[in-house]
Amino acid sequence: MNLVNPDYVEYQITPAHCRRIAERTRKTSGVQIDVTKTDFIRLRLSQRLRSLGLKDFDAYLDRLDNDTTGVETRLLTEALATHTTDFFRESHQYDWLAREGLGLLKKDGIGSRHPLVVWSAACSTGAELWSAAMMLAESEEYMTVPGRVRLLGSDLSKAILRKAAAATYTEEEISGLSAERRMRFLLRSKKLRDKSGRPYYRVEPELRSIARFLQANLLDTAPLRSETMDIVFLRNVLIYFDRETQDRVLTNVASLIRPGGILLTGHAEPVKNRSDLKTVSPSIYRKI
Repeated sequence: MNLVNPDYVEYQITPAHCRRIAERTRKTSGVQIDVTKTDFIRLRLSQRLRSLGLKDFDAYLDRLDNDTTGVETRLLTEALATHTTDFFRESHQYDWLAREGLGLLKKDGIGSRHPLVVWSAACSTGAELWSAAMMLAESEEYMTVPGRVRLLGSDLSKAILRKAAAATYTEEEISGLSAERRMRFLLRSKKLRDKSGRPYYRVEPELRSIARFLQANLLDTAPLRSETMDIVFLRNVLIYFDRETQDRVLTNVASLIRPGGILLTGHAEPVKNRSDLKTVSPSIYRKI
């Protein structure tokens, strides 16, 4: 019993529960959950059981089986998704974009005949997309004409999208930013403080004004069909899928990229044997 809160329930989960939960997550989102991580699954989902007033995981699985709207299934996937990101993570990719990639796109008329559209395909808390925005601002020519650049972030989780759109971070969360970038692109809050008493920081309004965020499942990219992407970040996502689902996701994502556009993946997510993507260097590809 929890002596602080006697109504607190410590839910018990079995390997059978984990297998059923993992299978449902795989079928609906393609995400692979390690069924041996029982504590991880139990801790991530216990809050859902408490919110629903359920007594155990059997009742929760019954709830999922009768989820005709798909809402609870979506919340299941959101609860189990891991959202890890940092500003300028895998910095060599941003360096390559600034050094070569933007020039290649410019030759194709991107940023002049067409707006430059940057998509963070699993944007998590937004650091990846805001890093791209800062890199573009540092190139200057892309940010001087209104409408020349559009930023798009998508994710499965509505809660995480709200965090990304708010663009507000703790000092720890912006550790990947240099002092120069903090001065140029962030506003320091005069009132908001974290638990340690340190201020929050927010991405400056000009960058926020060209970004939008929407909920999307990479197995069904219909909500994104109105967009044609020029730079796509698909990093540290494919590792959660089996090979068949990886191919399906890559096909969906590549179909939204303009010919000559650029795809960036995680360093541990090589893309092989695809006729629609040409390798520029490890983890950097161009749409054919």
